[in-house]
Amino acid sequence: MSARPSLSARLAQAADPAPAPASAPVVSPASSRPARARKAAEMPLAAPAKARVGKTMVAGYFSPEMARAVKLLAVERGVTVQALIGEALDLVLRQAGKHPMGER
Repeated sequence: MSARPSLSARLAQAADPAPAPASAPVVSPASSRPARARKAAEMPLAAPAKARVGKTMVAGYFSPEMARAVKLLAVERGVTVQALIGEALDLVLRQAGKHPMGER
């Protein structure tokens, strides 16, 4: 069994590929991939989890300190971060005079 080429060797080969000899068979990209990659590419996409059906993600970017504080509070309360964020959004909706959704 021969040793696998290093990543740097493969990158160099990809950057400056040598012309293929005229007698070399043409290989399609799908058949040149390993069998595991071909099977994964042929598999249908997984259906979303039942808990996510009919829902939309609401996300934001926060500092690492804020993320850590939210995660710690969720652990202290014994709830998920999603439940904690749902509770916070309900409070904001109430303050704005809107009907809270109560989603957790």
